[in-house]
Amino acid sequence: MKMFEEVFGKKLPIIGVVHLQPLPGAPRYEGMSMKEITRAAIEEAKAMSENGVDGLIVENFRDMMFKKRVGPETVASMSYVASEIVKSVSVPIGLCVLQSDAISALAIAKAVGGKFIRVPYYTETYIVDAGMMESIAADALRFRKMIEARDVKIFADVHIKHGYSLSRRPIEESAEDAYERGLADAVIVTGKKTGGKTKPEDVKAVRDYLPDLPLIVGSGVTPDSLSEYFPKLGDAVIVGTSLKKDGKTESPIDPERVRQFSKNMEKCRKELEK
Repeated sequence: MKMFEEVFGKKLPIIGVVHLQPLPGAPRYEGMSMKEITRAAIEEAKAMSENGVDGLIVENFRDMMFKKRVGPETVASMSYVASEIVKSVSVPIGLCVLQSDAISALAIAKAVGGKFIRVPYYTETYIVDAGMMESIAADALRFRKMIEARDVKIFADVHIKHGYSLSRRPIEESAEDAYERGLADAVIVTGKKTGGKTKPEDVKAVRDYLPDLPLIVGSGVTPDSLSEYFPKLGDAVIVGTSLKKDGKTESPIDPERVRQFSKNMEKCRKELEK
């Protein structure tokens, strides 16, 4: 898709996830200084960007249990870390502020030069562990307009992991609303949990229904499973767990796993050009 080439500089981009250490105010925060948190984040960012990843999402992954909207302490912390990562790597940076705070994500992206945000609960209403999550699309679009951040792309999840849509509609219909009514720049399809495999049939259902939709496979992809999605079904991939040591989400990034993932994706790109 042209949009992904414009943002990431190539087709079928790999978007890695920088899972931040617990930030001030989070239940698991134990006093680590912001300099230490930032140093760890930059190490992860470089380990991915220097070994084949084409873009990065900065995410407050370890701040569970998550709030529906974050406080100023999280916005300040993520802004500081993200700004330092932007200075340290050459690939595009995006933000994901959990649970689903698109407003804060857009504000941070605007401040630090981020190119995109990920929004887990963008359209529809979901039941999640934090309670009920309602659509934030209308507010996000208006806020993006107000701060003149139209160049910050919105990547929106549908039937998101850890969440259950009250609409109970087919995933392709949810994707259609997120894209055509919610005006998302791209739609993300995931598995049921962090690191959980995305069902190829879900991706295919969305692709067949919306052939021109910019479509991201958002969880559970491994070097060996890339060919199940690319180049025929997806346009980009978000990957976190698979790039960690031993494939464990809480482990550090393993550069060799990053290189293998990138090598296998390059094969998919060559298939695309045939």
